[in-house]
Amino acid sequence: MDADVSIPRLLRRRVLWLLVLAAALLWAVNAFVHTPVEVLPQFNYPQISVTAHLPGTTATELEQLVVYPMESQILTLTHLRSVRSVMGNGTVQVDVRFDPTTSAQSDLQAVNGAIDRARAQLPAQAHPLAQIMGNAINEVADYTAQIPPGIAPALVQRAVQADIAPALRAIPGVQFVNVYGAGQEALWIQPDLSAMRRYNVGVEAIEQAVRSQILLAPAGYLTLGHNDVLIEARSLPVHVDQLDALSVATPEGPIPLRALARIQRSAVPTHNAIALDGRPSVALTVIKQPGASTLAVTRSVQATLDQTLSQLPGGVHWVRIYDQGHLVGIVGTDLGRNLLIGAVLAVLLLFWVLGAGRGIVVLALSIPLSLALGIAALHTLGQTLNLMTFGALTVAVGLLADDAIIVLESIYHRWESGDSHWQGIWEGVKSIVIPDITGTLTNIAIYVPLLFVGGLVGLFFIPFSLAMILALLASLLVSLTLIPLGLGFINARPSPGTSSGQRLLHWLQRGNERLFDWVARAPRTSLAITFAVLLISLVGLVLVPINFLPLPNEGALLESFTLPPGASLLDTRAAVQQISERLLRDPAVAHVYARIGSASSTAYTEPAYAGEIQVALKRGVSVNALDAIGQRIQSESRLPGVQLAVDTPTIERVGESLSGLPQPFVIHVFGARVTEMRAIAEQITARLRRIPALADVFNNDGYPVTQLQIEPRAQALAVQALTPAALYAQLAPLLLRPCEVLSCVANAPVLEVAHHTLRVLFQPRHMVVRSFA
Repeated sequence: MDADVSIPRLLRRRVLWLLVLAAALLWAVNAFVHTPVEVLPQFNYPQISVTAHLPGTTATELEQLVVYPMESQILTLTHLRSVRSVMGNGTVQVDVRFDPTTSAQSDLQAVNGAIDRARAQLPAQAHPLAQIMGNAINEVADYTAQIPPGIAPALVQRAVQADIAPALRAIPGVQFVNVYGAGQEALWIQPDLSAMRRYNVGVEAIEQAVRSQILLAPAGYLTLGHNDVLIEARSLPVHVDQLDALSVATPEGPIPLRALARIQRSAVPTHNAIALDGRPSVALTVIKQPGASTLAVTRSVQATLDQTLSQLPGGVHWVRIYDQGHLVGIVGTDLGRNLLIGAVLAVLLLFWVLGAGRGIVVLALSIPLSLALGIAALHTLGQTLNLMTFGALTVAVGLLADDAIIVLESIYHRWESGDSHWQGIWEGVKSIVIPDITGTLTNIAIYVPLLFVGGLVGLFFIPFSLAMILALLASLLVSLTLIPLGLGFINARPSPGTSSGQRLLHWLQRGNERLFDWVARAPRTSLAITFAVLLISLVGLVLVPINFLPLPNEGALLESFTLPPGASLLDTRAAVQQISERLLRDPAVAHVYARIGSASSTAYTEPAYAGEIQVALKRGVSVNALDAIGQRIQSESRLPGVQLAVDTPTIERVGESLSGLPQPFVIHVFGARVTEMRAIAEQITARLRRIPALADVFNNDGYPVTQLQIEPRAQALAVQALTPAALYAQLAPLLLRPCEVLSCVANAPVLEVAHHTLRVLFQPRHMVVRSFA
């Protein structure tokens, strides 16, 4: 080594730098292995969405029974920005927004605590579910059971809930597993209204008899010798004959239940439906925990379903409708391939222009090392590899070599000027270190403002800017350490480069000099050309279509549908059945999965006249054909009065994550007076319909809703010694099954003491919107 170089001897030890490099590589490899790979960044916006289902409840009842108790507790929380509640169609959705400085996880815990405090005031059937806004993107897998004829869907649903769902919940990274479909199996006690009239007995007597004689409860304990023995009060019939023989109290004495009612197998009443290829089915939805790796979770889910398939009835098998892991693999493969191609092209260009000397090998190694250190830094800051960070690293590949080239050229210049080996390295680094740092910081300064973007936009731009900044800082560090030390340790010397590469550089240099001379001689012309290019760019920006995200080829399309508000579940099922039959005739369609309404165990909020149809495409469909297939599917699905919108499942879930709504684009009007909100909604709808780029503008307030009102007759109640509450106690059990409402109401003897009128009400009476800010 050169004796005249003032580099400390410690810094020139190969073993020391090999250990440092090995430690950096181990850190990078560990980070790469443990960094989750996702489609999009994590949505941790401080807004909590609370959903509760209470089917068969009007908006006024929901407001009194569910919204008021929850809001009274939620409004006591600190750091609140706003609380907005929407209720209607048996569903309540409360959006609670906190200050941006708060933690979404702590906000979720606070809201759950408020719900627990309000639970004593809530109806027993209401089970509020609180989630961080953005959890919809964590729905990573949808499966549907293909059930052969002759097997009851309720039997499959019970097997899934008992055996398969617990195994899926045990998978690391799984947050929720939702199972919904035909409903649980049940025994339906159908009162004989004529027999009830004959024996002068009401429905509440049957209900009381069943509740009092079917029992499973703790009864304390006895001390027998040295042991405390628990006592269990148990009276559980094991056969239908035992239920038939239950004693019901009547004014004429006790009589068996069989004399007043008929018992048959049925399912628990639901106001939603699931179908696969037009047949009733059972759906399975897996939602992962925030921060868990999508690929690892979806692979474990598929493996668990394969292992537990034997626990389902014979002939039943799973159809995978949606797999976000498949999309993650596509994104990772495409961006990873582009990243590799870009890096290889950059290295080949360096070899072509600068030659194949030892120094170029060190320069080529600086690119993957900078990327590895950038990924490791992202992992340390809690970021994932996703569409935004991967895209930023791909864009940064060309910039990563800039710092290393500057240092390499400076060192080569010192060697060509006659400096000795280490002296040239030392002088080359000293002369270029300030410009190198300044140039890198200038590039970084472009992305620093994006770190302070707030709100929902920041969820996307902050990871992108972080990836760019960390990759550029890593390249600066590598250029000032690996390049000079690597050149010194391998005894590199300047390389002349290839003749064609040198000719290209000289030609570009001469062209740049001539261009500079022309600009200096004609400044006005050059300025006019600059403004013309700017104008052309702005025109191109207007003409080029702008989408929130590119349309990925995830092997499925999602079609949202909405019938006129108030449409019955039977009408909706008939429309969906017709749409499914048409879609199955399309050559690109493999399966059609339809979800109507919202099961009470999920965070979905669609009523019984709306839902989603997921269209699983056959293998080999090109991404370039998705637009054409989507247009064809939308055309094949058109029915009178049905609103349709086609997208991909992931983009739809992104929209739900950002707005908490299942529709692609929704405007909610909040205010204190329903009449004013209705007028404003009509004005907004009229203006939106004049925009050519918008289709299917749907005013949810513009449809009349049929509602049955029952008003007790005070004199008749007094004659029968009844109260309004007693009248409701007899009606409620009869109206549990939605499809039998009309027959029960038409024949119930208790309605002799009440008016029953069918009225047409407008939507504001059907839905209430509240807001506190």
